[in-house]
Amino acid sequence: MKYIDKLNIDEYDLYAKNHKLNNIFQCSSWAKTKSNWDNLYVGVKENEKLICACMILIRKLPFGFNFAYIPRGPLIDFENKELLSFFFFNLKKQLRSKRVVLTKFDPNYIINEVSFDKKDEIKNYRSDELVNLLKKFNIKHCGYGLMLKDSIQPRIQLEIPTYDFENTIPTKTMKKIKSSFNKGITVVNEYHNVDNLVEMINHTEGRHSINLRNKTYFENLLNCFKEDSCVLTAYKDDKVVSSCLLVKCKKTCEILYSGYDDEYKKYNSTYALRFSAIEYAKNQNCEYFSFGGVSGTLDDGLTVFKSSFNPLIKVYIGEFDLLTYPILSFILSKLFPILKSKIRV
Repeated sequence: MKYIDKLNIDEYDLYAKNHKLNNIFQCSSWAKTKSNWDNLYVGVKENEKLICACMILIRKLPFGFNFAYIPRGPLIDFENKELLSFFFFNLKKQLRSKRVVLTKFDPNYIINEVSFDKKDEIKNYRSDELVNLLKKFNIKHCGYGLMLKDSIQPRIQLEIPTYDFENTIPTKTMKKIKSSFNKGITVVNEYHNVDNLVEMINHTEGRHSINLRNKTYFENLLNCFKEDSCVLTAYKDDKVVSSCLLVKCKKTCEILYSGYDDEYKKYNSTYALRFSAIEYAKNQNCEYFSFGGVSGTLDDGLTVFKSSFNPLIKVYIGEFDLLTYPILSFILSKLFPILKSKIRV
């Protein structure tokens, strides 16, 4: 095996696109959206064939140190102990040479997938075998936290298979969807026009007193993902009432941002919009539509809305810390909740 410390981006994207752990966060398009981060593409080859790879985001810290993050990666066979050992040994050595004091990664590794009616069981799902294996390489698991604040990427995701989705959505929800369309809601694919999305996001920010992303960020994201992204907007007559931004990879379409005007809530436009988004995913030959991450308590208002579509619950293994400098890395890992708000991953 040969460790490649600087992969050709085109070669990487081709590998990532066809990997079984393929996702929108492990591609060069996602790296381009993070314009205030440096990036690195690394991998392992055997007989000149790429057998492992990942895209790494790197952010500067004070005193000449750096922080690294591997979103939903690496793209590797987690059953291959020899490959895991070789890859992480060389990755750690390379990152240490770049003064990366802490590396976080959250693999696209699903430990269980269950129907929503089994939501009370998710707190029991674990994958201690892999956690203990990675521990031998001085990689620390950050725990099986269920809350959104516990990790950079949520451990709990809600997804619906697109095949025959019209017949898997509960009758009560389909009535709301049909009612929304009957009340005059129309959904339009606005491709890369973000003006209406920004307006709806502003409503969401005002309602929840949060700060999401600005127009420039949305435009950059859509430009980076090109034909693999779009904005869907719901109208009541000529009035914009809700909007969302979608990005797809090989088999999954994800809703990354959405917002609605509370003044028009009675039209249930968010139901019509989600239905149209799932329909878009199916037409794009995606096998799943992802509603995004949720809190593991599964009892907040947004989760209740998402659950009305009868989604599957996908439980991920969670976040890991690669400790390149044992003492410094450990200290930074403890301080990461404070750092997280400043670097905005």
